[in-house]
Amino acid sequence: MKKTLKITMAEGKWLVDVFSKANDSGVFDLIHPNTSAEISFNEGEMYGFRYSVGGKKGTSFTIELDDIVLVEGEIDDSETAKGSGVI
Repeated sequence: MKKTLKITMAEGKWLVDVFSKANDSGVFDLIHPNTSAEISFNEGEMYGFRYSVGGKKGTSFTIELDDIVLVEGEIDDSETAKGSGVI
């Protein structure tokens, strides 16, 4: 099944990687300046994601998979935000 991974961020740079234990290419799925990418998923398999975004303090960002919000945040004094989660 295919889903669309997308990021909304006014300015800055980003890297987003979607992975599974059995199926990780080691390549980031969403890299600046691209704001969306089609991702293939296998039914019943667990997936994770990790992200790194950089920009000016106070810049907000949202990472979504189809209509599901995976992360909403704002860049702090370090001018970066990083994290991971399970899809």
